[in-house]
Amino acid sequence: GAVQVVFSALASTLIEIVLIAYFVVDLPRIRATVYRLVPHSRRPRAILLGDEIFAKVGGYVLGNLLISLIAGALTFTFLAIVGVPYALLLGIFVAILDLVPVIGSTIAGVVVCLVALSVSLPVCLATVGFFVVYRLVEDYLLVPRIIGRAVKVPALVTVVAVLVGGALLGIVGALVAIPAAAALLLLTREVLFPCLDQA
Repeated sequence: GAVQVVFSALASTLIEIVLIAYFVVDLPRIRATVYRLVPHSRRPRAILLGDEIFAKVGGYVLGNLLISLIAGALTFTFLAIVGVPYALLLGIFVAILDLVPVIGSTIAGVVVCLVALSVSLPVCLATVGFFVVYRLVEDYLLVPRIIGRAVKVPALVTVVAVLVGGALLGIVGALVAIPAAAALLLLTREVLFPCLDQA
């Protein structure tokens, strides 16, 4: 069961990377098509809003990559200090799985703890403690600070969006929660509030 979960997570990560690559390559055509769906009289305003939303999505992707690199680097450093074998490979493994929101870092932590158990029980317990602390730091400090700042979404909204998105749609919901929240906040500020002020 554990092996199946790990391979499923790796397959999901690979699929996400391929989809992102295709999306980035085809982005200009997608943007042009979306903008043509807007009436000509409102198209300049839609282009401004759309470009800002795309910038927020790009900031989210870069922030997510940065957090994954931090997870991999800290894991490698900790494992090298406590003497767990294959520290570099395990650090890369954690960085890749950390790209999968909600469960990625948890699965990576379980695998690393099993490897640490081959060294000794105290090292395994120390590794468990490291991953518990890191998961809390990532969820409640790094994600709101790095990704929230990149997409300019308040920390509270970032945490709530990830929790709600994960509860409603699982991994996919958690993955798109922050860009969706950023887009909704932008549309609310630029479209809804001016309309309400003029009503």
